[in-house]
Amino acid sequence: MKVVLVGETNPGSRTPQRLRALRDLGHDVEMVSTTPDGWTYETRPGLAERLLYRLRLPLDRAGANARLARAAAGAGIVILDNARTIRAATLRAVRRAAPAARLVWYSEDDTMNPRHRSRWLEGCIGLFDLWVTTKSFNADPAEVPSLGARHVLAVNNSFCPHEHAPIAPDPRFAAQVGFVGTYEAPRAADLLALADAGLRVRVWGNGWERLAGRSPNLDVAGVPVYGDDFRRAVCSTAVNLCFLRKGNRDRQTCRSLEIPAMGGFMLHEASDEVAALLAPDREAAYFASADEMIDQCRRWLADPAARAAAAATARARVLADGHSHPERWRAILDQALGQAGID
Repeated sequence: MKVVLVGETNPGSRTPQRLRALRDLGHDVEMVSTTPDGWTYETRPGLAERLLYRLRLPLDRAGANARLARAAAGAGIVILDNARTIRAATLRAVRRAAPAARLVWYSEDDTMNPRHRSRWLEGCIGLFDLWVTTKSFNADPAEVPSLGARHVLAVNNSFCPHEHAPIAPDPRFAAQVGFVGTYEAPRAADLLALADAGLRVRVWGNGWERLAGRSPNLDVAGVPVYGDDFRRAVCSTAVNLCFLRKGNRDRQTCRSLEIPAMGGFMLHEASDEVAALLAPDREAAYFASADEMIDQCRRWLADPAARAAAAATARARVLADGHSHPERWRAILDQALGQAGID
């Protein structure tokens, strides 16, 4: 089947992982990038563009609308992967070019937060045949359906079997306790609490420079890690922290499955959803407060054998339960094509 996938192609974006998964499933996939040539997550747009973004009217600098309209002919599925620059007029053009194509929206963000909805997207919501979200609560009638979504499917996050496979530890990335992700004040408070408790902590990602020098036990790498370096950071760390983003109302994150898929031991902020995926104390550890996080770190750092056993069991679990991108997208496409009641 011809599939058109629209989304970011920045280094670190998961859209290229989904592109690979769809091709692994045997589909003929055309990628329409919403990322301007040469841009990364560190690229800072001009003032006018930043203002338009804050007004939720992002510019289509990559020309994705025109490219999507051209690519649609003959498609069986058109997937917008959090592609918030696409206009309703473009989706209507897609309908004309491919009347039988299913239109699918996919996002890892909380759509009820206006920051995660462009005004362009608000004009498109009712046009999608299937709205897919990793935020289970977004499927509640008072949430995304109230915005006009006709069919909402909540799914768990997933991992790439290629980019999230185990890799040999690398001493350049070694850490007692580590975190990979963007700065947030609650996360910073927790990392400082660990450092103040005498634990050695290493953090990778954007925005952490403000913590540099705050504690001799806190090593701020000052750079994000992508691809194999992300794997090296996880696989070289004894205890990998996984935080929930409060502004996204997270109950799980992509890291919730990526870390165990890589064979890393994970200490996860308390979540009933993740505990249902990975058994507490057997496949992952959990914390509900800074004190509990500190106690859990000390407990698991003191028992390397138990840590290794939990990490191995967790990796086996996420593989056996079918949480890879190809398995997730096989189910999503089945749903979109009407095999589970979509009209």
